[in-house]
Amino acid sequence: MRSRVKPGVTLGGGKLKGKNISKDQTTKRAFEAVAKLFGGDMPKTGAPAIFGEASFAHVYGEIWLRPGLDLTTRSLITVAALVALGKPEELAMHVKGTLNTGWTQKELTEVMLHLSYYAGFPAGIEGAKVLTDVCGDKHSLSM
Repeated sequence: MRSRVKPGVTLGGGKLKGKNISKDQTTKRAFEAVAKLFGGDMPKTGAPAIFGEASFAHVYGEIWLRPGLDLTTRSLITVAALVALGKPEELAMHVKGTLNTGWTQKELTEVMLHLSYYAGFPAGIEGAKVLTDVCGDKHSLSM
């Protein structure tokens, strides 16, 4: 995979399992995680470029790939957090990623219902709407 980081952009290096890893290795790992989650390039978030430049390698190359939780579990946790926080644009992006890691629309519908009891019904309902929009199935959540 070729690097998509702009020349002159400084991204953090880090440690993994007690080994020092370079900035280039971290960035490569980040692109590998993004490819698994989103099927290729990082989806557009609408955030100013400086935010992505400052966080991409660290978030996707280090945090998402830490030992202890697999990518599938981290993806579901991220969806739950974004529902609870009421962040529909980021949620749509991560719902797509969560579906790519193996979760089903039916399972994610259950997650939204479950979250409605802990994060509030408006949050759960909005999360379910985002899920329906992403999946393109307008009738899956009808009562």
